[in-house]
Amino acid sequence: MRRWFLDRYEDPANETPWDGEDKEYVFVWGGPYDPNDEIQSRFGGIVEFDTMWELIEELWREVGDKWAPIEHEGIDYDDYVSHLVVIDRSDPNRFLEERIAEIFAVLDAAVLDGANNRLLHQMAHSSLIAALEAYLADTVSFWVEKDERALRRFVNTNKDFQARSLTVAELFERLENLTGEVKTYLADFVWHRLDKVKPMLASGLEIKVPEIGDLMKEIIVRHDIVHRAGRRADGTLVELSTEDLSRVREAIKQFSNGIEEELARRFPVQLDSVAQDMF
Repeated sequence: MRRWFLDRYEDPANETPWDGEDKEYVFVWGGPYDPNDEIQSRFGGIVEFDTMWELIEELWREVGDKWAPIEHEGIDYDDYVSHLVVIDRSDPNRFLEERIAEIFAVLDAAVLDGANNRLLHQMAHSSLIAALEAYLADTVSFWVEKDERALRRFVNTNKDFQARSLTVAELFERLENLTGEVKTYLADFVWHRLDKVKPMLASGLEIKVPEIGDLMKEIIVRHDIVHRAGRRADGTLVELSTEDLSRVREAIKQFSNGIEEELARRFPVQLDSVAQDMF
């Protein structure tokens, strides 16, 4: 039984990715697998329970109740990560474009009428706004972690970080944990509050942010869809046509393109380093 189990499962510390922020393994290849479940499923009714239990307890002592599969077929980890984690400056905008394309692919493939079509369009609208939120969160998080000046500007100009006074001892402790504190703050931030996002981008990243008037109108529509089940305050239904969704898409693209142009100005690509990477 032991040989059977170890031929199929391993300690996740061997190859399973570790999420340093959440302090846990990411079982991208399946699992986690508990020896208790796997051994009893395979040998129950064949081997006496006490014999199985002895091995199960041994495996728990060695690794615990969360084992990873040895076989990794069917999943390209690099490809998996490339769709989840922002690594390069171009990733936030790439993720945004991919998500928008996915939303409209679903719309093109759907053949619905009446109320079902209304619901689909409402879901597509809220998904477009969610994609914009993710883009903004990814963009700010990337640059405050990548650029020390951006981190300092973000902290110095953010009212939430000026809210309490610190002793000297607390000051040094906070400095050591500052990047993590900022990441936590950004993870909890409500990114569809564009009225708060705009000054954050302008002061923290030192860029000129495009106008948000048209998008703020869509934020209100999104609120009615998400928080009022697709009804406005007066009780009327939120009706959205394909043309309405295309208009939202273009507004988001225009907004994100404006930010990307400003980021290229504020954080120019270092041509020398690019040339070195090519050789």
